This record gives sequence, structure tokens and C-alpha cells, in this order.
Amino acid sequence: MDKEGIADDYFVCNDRERTAFELGIKLGSLFHQFIGAPVTEDNAKILSRAMEETTERQAYVKSAKINIDLGRGKREGKEGVFEYNTLTEDMIEAEITVEYKGIEAIGILKYIEELNYPLMYIDKLE
Repeated sequence: MDKEGIADDYFVCNDRERTAFELGIKLGSLFHQFIGAPVTEDNAKILSRAMEETTERQAYVKSAKINIDLGRGKREGKEGVFEYNTLTEDMIEAEITVEYKGIEAIGILKYIEELNYPLMYIDKLE
């Protein structure tokens, strides 16, 4: 049995809905796994690459692109007395691409100022 078929009996949805589900899991995992991580100018690129690498290891992920913008942080890039900041939801911009049974979905994680919220949404599903 192929890897897609192994869990099929547990899902009460079509392949397109399953693709969207898989994408949502990846976005939520990325967000909740790394919020609060120590981040500085010196390790922001390393941390973003680690976030990409761990996301890309998950099932059905084709690619992950992560950008950490320290200037968007709640403390506006100011490091604390211990010379680091913590990763906050407004610093992360992410694009994750998953593919399930030939259906591709692209999801975005982006802080939306007007909403005052880190929105995760499907940008493309085909």
C-alpha cells in the first residue's frame, strides 16, 4: 500500500480537502513549535533555516520558505538586557507547499496588521 493509502480509511473527506487539512497541520505546527524561541540578528537566518528544515521533513511537504523579520517584533527589534529577543507571531512570514495525491496547496502564515493577528490561510489549492 502506498503512503497516501495507509491512512485513507481514517479520513472522511476527499483528496482536495485532505490536502488542505495537511497544509493546515503544517502551518499550525510551524507556528506553535517556534514561538518564544530566542532570536538575535546573529541567529535569525539560522533559526529560519531550521524552521524550514523541520517543516520540510513532515509528510507531503514539498517546500517551506520562512522569513524572520526582527524589525516587526513586538519590541521593534530591541534586544533585552540578556542580548536576545524572543520570536513573536508578528516576526514570521512563511510559505509552505504541500502535495497530496497530485493536489498541491500553498499556505501562508503572515501577521496582518489590520487584524492584529498571525493569519494562516490557503493561497492556492489545485
